[in-house]
Amino acid sequence: MLVKCNTSCRDNGGMTDASLDIKSNCVVCNVCGEDLNHISNYTKASMKRIGDVIRRKDRKAFTFSCNKCGEKREIRVVDNKAVGHDCDHKSNECNFLITQNMLNAVKIFGQTEKEGIDDE
Repeated sequence: MLVKCNTSCRDNGGMTDASLDIKSNCVVCNVCGEDLNHISNYTKASMKRIGDVIRRKDRKAFTFSCNKCGEKREIRVVDNKAVGHDCDHKSNECNFLITQNMLNAVKIFGQTEKEGIDDE
């Protein structure tokens, strides 16, 4: 979406293309990368509605939200149980709501371990 950028970025007379970062709910200039704090909530909602958002390229397969910490974590199967690879819960207290079929898919295509999570 075409918006007015901060004073530090004055390409095209101060007007620039920007996109909404959904995770932080900030509008980011696509030219200089700065956060634009003066964008209204209405404009942010419009950007989200039309799909003018920053897409994350670091998505990984078998990533789910942990019910304990709320963060998205890559899961692994340890002793037939889904546990988060990078979860803070080192005692395998992770809790993921996934089906048995998805657990089987992680066993087949993901990384399965017998003893526990190894830190790579």
